[in-house]
Amino acid sequence: MTDLPLPPRHWVERFARAGYAAKGVVYLLIGTLAVQAAAGTGGRTTGTSGVLHVILRQPFGRWLLGLVAVGLAGYAAWRLYCAAVDPKHPGRHDWKRAAVRMGYVLSALVHGGLALQAARLALGHGGGAGGDGQTDERTAQLMAVPFGPWLVAIVGLGLAAFGVAQIVKGVRGRGVEPTRSTDAQIQRALERAAQIGLIARGVVFGMMGLFLVRAARQHDPSQAGGLAEALQELARQPYAPVVLGAVALGLTAYGAYQLALARWAAVPTG
Repeated sequence: MTDLPLPPRHWVERFARAGYAAKGVVYLLIGTLAVQAAAGTGGRTTGTSGVLHVILRQPFGRWLLGLVAVGLAGYAAWRLYCAAVDPKHPGRHDWKRAAVRMGYVLSALVHGGLALQAARLALGHGGGAGGDGQTDERTAQLMAVPFGPWLVAIVGLGLAAFGVAQIVKGVRGRGVEPTRSTDAQIQRALERAAQIGLIARGVVFGMMGLFLVRAARQHDPSQAGGLAEALQELARQPYAPVVLGAVALGLTAYGAYQLALARWAAVPTG
């Protein structure tokens, strides 16, 4: 994989920082809107697709959305670079690093798809007012192929396992990216934001995985759900303001952490 032509290292770092910034904006908005919904002061429970429409409706929304699209495309390019080079552990070729590289590829595909969606909206394509609710359509498409329900269940279990892994990383403090800041207070703040954010992200991703497993068991794509549906489910639980508010604050912290990484991340380029 490393025999492929790769971009100059300074461009790799720019891709990564632009990606961290765009990802931070998306999660910060999702978390802030959910906090407002939990507090009963407006807001809404929405996912990554829905928040793109929120940005679109702001002043200069198309321009802002275009910048987000460029940033997300940069993050996808950064993840593809990581899949090709594995700059954190160059030279290692064991099964664990192979699994990590596969994760980089999946991340690149997800963020690349989101970048394409943002670009289409910025250019006046894509339509729709909300943007959420696409998970059941994609689930239905996957269920239509041979052994489709089994594939949906496998994806759901994988997503649930990813959610658990995020929670474990957050609790143990192992999901913090290395930074170039020498300020101890900044380091501690980034560590706390990362831990809280990873736990909240793990909760919603775990729920999304369980939604897919439920859809597979019932052979009903409408039972699947994305980030928006996970937040809506939390809003229906007992003590919803507390439960939803805690997860929403965690997602807000994760967004702030990603924005901080755009400034302080020590981006490895191999």
